[in-house]
Amino acid sequence: MVILPKLRCPNCGKGMGPIKAKEVPPANTYDECLRRCPRCRIGATNAKSFSKIKFIYADGVPKPPTQATPPQEAAEQDAAPEEAAPQDAPPDKP
Repeated sequence: MVILPKLRCPNCGKGMGPIKAKEVPPANTYDECLRRCPRCRIGATNAKSFSKIKFIYADGVPKPPTQATPPQEAAEQDAAPEEAAPQDAPPDKP
């Protein structure tokens, strides 16, 4: 019995696997992948070594991340200084 290690979906981060299989065929299409993310329709090739794993998209095109604002951008927006409120009083005359 062969165990393919657990991976994370490169798009949403959901776990894919681990998978136990008697036979591990090579995967060249999404449907042949034993580890899949059905939400993003991304499969991982059936390689056991992390360095040889490739991700296969069911539609053939990578999709942008599902999160609306990446965490890094959200943190930058929170850290941005707020603009000073305009004052209604006219400037002092000398």
